[in-house]
This record gives sequence, structure tokens and C-alpha cells, in this order.
Amino acid sequence: MEIESGFSVPAAPDAAFRFLLDLERVAPCIPGGTLGAPNAEGVYPATVTVRLGPMKLGYDGTIEIADSDPATRTATLSARARETRGNGTVQSTISMRISAEGDGSAVAVTTRMELTGRAASMGRGIVEDVARKLVGEMATCLAARISAESNGSAQAAEAVASEPATAPAPPQVPPAAPAKPVSALALLGHLLRVRLRALLHPGRRKS
Repeated sequence: MEIESGFSVPAAPDAAFRFLLDLERVAPCIPGGTLGAPNAEGVYPATVTVRLGPMKLGYDGTIEIADSDPATRTATLSARARETRGNGTVQSTISMRISAEGDGSAVAVTTRMELTGRAASMGRGIVEDVARKLVGEMATCLAARISAESNGSAQAAEAVASEPATAPAPPQVPPAAPAKPVSALALLGHLLRVRLRALLHPGRRKS
């Protein structure tokens, strides 16, 4: 099964690309999904709960970035999951391409999915409708998060720019060296020399 979808985000293409590949920032926007900490290979444990018609299905699985190319702003995610209460499985690849669109970016998404178990029995039409709804909800959330982060960064930059320049610190003046203590022996020696000169040369001026 292949599903084409897309959405727009209020961010420049490069910024949108970096954001969408930061799975921990994207995870809160996945309806019914949670994301754990990645392992050494960059594979994230994930869970998701979806409702297909009268059925509510839970899945445990993994998701990882299979490949990415910043030059073309394309990336592919790979996900695998198994029903928590059943034998159904899901295997999918999600390919993204980000391009400029006005002041923001357009994100084109192609999802290739293989289903087994109860979800597969619901038929392609229901699965596609649910998938498009989930993508729509995620797109709205992502646009809001990216916009909030962009505004936050801009406000922080404005705040920094509006702050008065910090006056340079006054030069550090080294403390004056403490006066050397007067040597009693040196003073006594000087006085003896003066006395001796006075005795040997009484006509000379004392100094």
C-alpha cells in the first residue's frame, strides 16, 4: 500500500529538514504515539495506538532514520511494529522531501506500508482514510511547534540585540607593593658612621 500526502510548515527548508529528522521533537506530534530513547545504532523504540473503524489497535515497534541527504533535503524513515494484542504486523518506509514554499516549506511524504492481521482486514479505503487523518493532525501539530520555536528564537535574538552593550571592564590596576620594613641594623650602621666622621673630622658638617 502506498499513500501520498503532504503538508506545509512555517520554516525555511533547511530548518524544516533538521526539525523533521529530530525524532524526539517530532514524536509529541504523532497521534497516539510515544518514543523511547535510541540505542547505540540510532533505533528508537516506539508505541502507537490507532483506531480503525470499531477496532482500537496498539503496536510496539521501532523507528529509525534509514537514510538522509541534507543537500537534497530528502530522508527515509523505516518503521516496524507488532500488535500488542494480536499477531498483526506493520512494516513501512516513510520518504520525505522538503522544498521551499513562499516563506516556509512544503513537505511531500510517500508512505509505503505492509499490513497483516486485523488492520489488513479492514480494507485499503479505511486504512487510507485513517492514515490521511493522522497525517493531517500531525502536520497541524508540527506547524505549530515549528512556528513556536521559530518565534521563540526570534524573540530571544531581539532581546539580545536590544540589551545595552556591556561596558568594558576597567583595567585591573595591580596592588601597590607593600613598603619594605626598615632594617634596624642598617639604621644603626648609618648612625655609627655619622658619629665616627664627627669625631675624626670635627670641622666637617655632619650628614
